[in-house]
Amino acid sequence: MFVYKRIGITFALSVIASAAAAAESSDFRAHGNEPSWSIHKTDAGITFRLMDGRTVTISPLPVVQKSGGVEIYQSTTQDQPFTLTITNEICVDSMSGMPYPASVAVEVAAKLFTGCGGEPEVLLRGEWAVKQINGRPVADASEVTLNFGSNRQLSGNASCNRYFGPYVLTGEGLTISKLGSSMMMCSQPLMDQEARFLRILGEVSHFEIRPDGSLILHAKDGQSVGASRK
Repeated sequence: MFVYKRIGITFALSVIASAAAAAESSDFRAHGNEPSWSIHKTDAGITFRLMDGRTVTISPLPVVQKSGGVEIYQSTTQDQPFTLTITNEICVDSMSGMPYPASVAVEVAAKLFTGCGGEPEVLLRGEWAVKQINGRPVADASEVTLNFGSNRQLSGNASCNRYFGPYVLTGEGLTISKLGSSMMMCSQPLMDQEARFLRILGEVSHFEIRPDGSLILHAKDGQSVGASRK
C-alpha cells in the first residue's frame, strides 16, 4: 500500500521553481516505504535499491523526456522495462510528515514504487512574510519576516528587532534554536508580538507547505506561525 500524499494545486512561483530545480539537479535522491526503497540519479546513471539489498543500476543515464513539470527516464534491465518518473509537485511523506519538492514513481519488473524526492530545504529557502502568529494576524503596520538562507541560517524582522540564528533540518523535522537579536525598544504591543513570535520559533518541530504555497511552522505545543512568499 502506498500512502504518500500529493499536493498539486497552484502554489507560489518561487516554490515551483525550487521544485523544478530539485528534480533537474544532476544529483537527485528519492525514497519510499512499504517496502522501503531508495533511488539515486546522477549524470552517470540511476541506482535503485530495495531494503533487502536488491539493486538495479541503469547506466548511462537515459535521455530525459520532459513535459509540463514531469521528467521521465526509461530504460530496460534484464529485459524488463524500467521507468523513473519525477513530478514537480510537493509530496508529503506520510511516515515523517516531511514535505519534499517532488513526487516520484519507479516502475521496474512490472512493480510500482511511489515516494518523495529532492531536498526539503529548497521549499524553505528565501524570504517569507509572516501573516499570523498562533492564529492571530500580525499587527497593522508591523513587519514580521522569515528568511531561510542556503547556509541554513535563519534571519528576519521579529516585529521590532532583527533576529538571526541557525536552523536544523533532518528527515524527521525542523528545529530553530540559539536565536540572537538586536536590542531596540518599540511600543508594548509590538514587543509582546515579538516575544510570542520568537517563543514559537524556539519550539518549532516541523513545517508544512499548504496547497496555496503558504508556509506553516508548527511548534511542539501546537502553536504555529503562518507565512507567505514575499
